[in-house]
Amino acid sequence: MSDRTKDVIESLTFFAFVAITALCLSFTFSIIVYSLGLAADPKNFIVANLFIATCVAVPTGAIAAQHEFRMRIYQRALEDIASTDPLTGLLNRKFFRQFAVEELARMARTEVTSAIALFDLDYFKAVNDRYGHGGGDVVLREVAAVAYSELRGPFDRLGRWGGEEFVIMLSNVDIEQAQSVCERVRASIERHMVFLDGQPVNVTASFGLALLPPGSDFDKVLEQADHALYDSKSKGRNCVSVMGRPQRAAA
Repeated sequence: MSDRTKDVIESLTFFAFVAITALCLSFTFSIIVYSLGLAADPKNFIVANLFIATCVAVPTGAIAAQHEFRMRIYQRALEDIASTDPLTGLLNRKFFRQFAVEELARMARTEVTSAIALFDLDYFKAVNDRYGHGGGDVVLREVAAVAYSELRGPFDRLGRWGGEEFVIMLSNVDIEQAQSVCERVRASIERHMVFLDGQPVNVTASFGLALLPPGSDFDKVLEQADHALYDSKSKGRNCVSVMGRPQRAAA
């Protein structure tokens, strides 16, 4: 069920609550008046009072439900802004770390392994120097989209770690499977052409990969992935390294 559908259902529930509450109050008031004998024609009074209450309760409930729906949309938008990187739309550093902590808690129950990969763009400074930061932003957005398209939807997470560096969490994989995914992402980035000022620009990325077993320390595994990333750079870039085992890209 989508978030929008949930918002609609909860808003309709809020509408029903407001309308029913108003009708109950009106009915209670009618009973009190009837029991005290204050109405000349009790039956007609109750019917008229309920009719008037319905005319008031329904639009009031509708307005309240509409307000509730808009507030939920606004709140969700604020949450999205707080959790995502404004340039790429990926998870930002803070919320990626939060997701990793939640994933480790889940792994403690399921006893499956995951993996952490860091990658950054090779010679990205040259792109910024030649095309400006606007051109660099275009490259970052397109690389983010390419990398995201190669992941398994809700099972994996992609975040922007900072600058031209990205981070991936691959859930429920062994190290060979994780390496295969990273190699696929690397190859897709290498094949993708970005057009800047009408010129095709090709960028590549270097990857560092580390296994994330249940009960492990996220920061330590991230440090291992960072060391593996430096291994990739020292071996010529545009490759995937796993705990010091670089895999050169195909020519």
